[in-house]
Amino acid sequence: MAMDHREVKILVNGKEVELNNFAMSVIGNTVLGMVSSLKLDDEPKEIEIKVSK
Repeated sequence: MAMDHREVKILVNGKEVELNNFAMSVIGNTVLGMVSSLKLDDEPKEIEIKVSK
């Protein structure tokens, strides 16, 4: 599951949190690692995660 360019965006209460390249890389690689362990029919092209309290 290799992606050459990743866009990582985090919104908290509707406002985007500014991320530097390191944070984008860590978050993107972590999420991709978790999703790659799931049994999916197709390779993910976009992953959305929403957590509500």
